[in-house]
This record gives sequence, C-alpha cells and structure tokens, in this order.
Amino acid sequence: MHVNQDVNRKFIMNACVSVVCYKSKTLSNGENPLMLQVSKGGKRKYQSLGISINPKYWDFTRNKPKPNCPNKEYIQKIILDKQRELQQRMLELNVEQKEYTTTTLLNNENTKFELKTVSEFYHELIEQYTREDKCGNRLIYKSSFNSLKVFTKGKVDIPFSDIDASWLTQYEKWLRSKGNKETTISLMFRTLRSTYNKAIKAKYARKSDYPFDEYKINKFDTTTQRMRLNFIMKNQFHAHYCSWLRFYTGAK
Repeated sequence: MHVNQDVNRKFIMNACVSVVCYKSKTLSNGENPLMLQVSKGGKRKYQSLGISINPKYWDFTRNKPKPNCPNKEYIQKIILDKQRELQQRMLELNVEQKEYTTTTLLNNENTKFELKTVSEFYHELIEQYTREDKCGNRLIYKSSFNSLKVFTKGKVDIPFSDIDASWLTQYEKWLRSKGNKETTISLMFRTLRSTYNKAIKAKYARKSDYPFDEYKINKFDTTTQRMRLNFIMKNQFHAHYCSWLRFYTGAK
C-alpha cells in the first residue's frame, strides 16, 4: 500500500510495505528467509518474518508463493497478518498526525512477532518440561497435543489464529463424540487455553486472535476436576506417580 494522505492539511507520506524472498542470505537448509521490506522517503529497511522458503517456490515477479509451494496457505496467512499490522499502525499514526520512519514503524512493539505454529509451540513446551523434569506438565501437554493431532487428522502445523470460537466448538463436539467425560474435556480445553496464553506472552501468537474471550470454558468446571488440577499444581506428579502413568499410558 502506497498512499499519500492529507490529514487536517498536514501532509504525511505512508511507507510502502512488501514481502520479499531475501536472496542475499541462504540458510543451511538451502532456503532463503522471507523479509518485510518497508520503504519510505528513499530509505529501505528489512525485518525477518521468521519463516523461510525454497526459492524455487517463490514468484519473484509478484513477490508471493507459487501455487505449488508447500504450506502456501500458512505462508500467505503470515504475510497478510504482518502487512495488516503495519498498515493499521500507519493509519493510527496518520490519524494522530505523527511522523515516523521505517525504523520506528518496524520497532513498534506490536509488530515484534515471530509467529509459530501450534505444533511448533507445543513441542517447545513439551521439551521445556522434559528438561525441567516436570513430568506432570509434560504428560498433560503431550496428551493435549495428541488429542489435537487426532482431531485435525495430523494437521496441527497451523497458526494459532486458525483456532477461533467455531474451531473450538467443533473440537468440543468431537471430544464428546468420542465419549470423553466432562473432566477430560475440561482438562483438554484448559491446557489448550494455557498453551495459547503462553504463545501470546512469548509473542508467537496475537492477543487480537485470542478466542477464549468469546468461547467460555468454565461450563466444563466440576468439583472433581478442580480438585485434580489443584493436586497436580501442588504435587507436580511426584516421581512414583510419574512412573505409574508411564507404565499404564505407555508415555515415554
């Protein structure tokens, strides 16, 4: 978007925002990073999107993934979200009649995101709890991830923004169709919500996409479940209980 606007007679030039495949840098896997390119007043600045692509799948003329690009929809989603963020920021600055540079635009706190997929972040958490020897947390998050994996038929490599109220409703219906009790459903949803909150805090997901303000999970509350969660928090599944769970669930 490259538009000149006159706001209350004050001339403010917008920046031009695009995404490019950065050929000047090749990663160890042979891919090139995708970069935000922001141009304004003859100056140009780049910022990584946190993802890379094999150059054979990038249309360098139109600056977008080719139709046969793997994970094309996911890549396009990240690109569009980033562009919307900057365009919204430019609009806010123009309304406030504030000048800005390419550097201050990119350094805005709201644009410092390194989006990760649900699968990537779940694996990060599971690995973290393994390193910290938090057996209980590791098993709970692993169970949650496995549930999501079966529900999505293995398609968990999605951005957190794909998980909206409608998605959660379908997940609830699926859990019920499998005969899960209220306590199990509650645990799965609370773990997913916790994962989403942690992703937002780590800036791997956006608060604006958060679905649990609309989709309430307190309807699953039961006294038994609350007692169980309190037990987990206080005792962290001590070593004897962990061994028992490993034996009966086959968890490694």
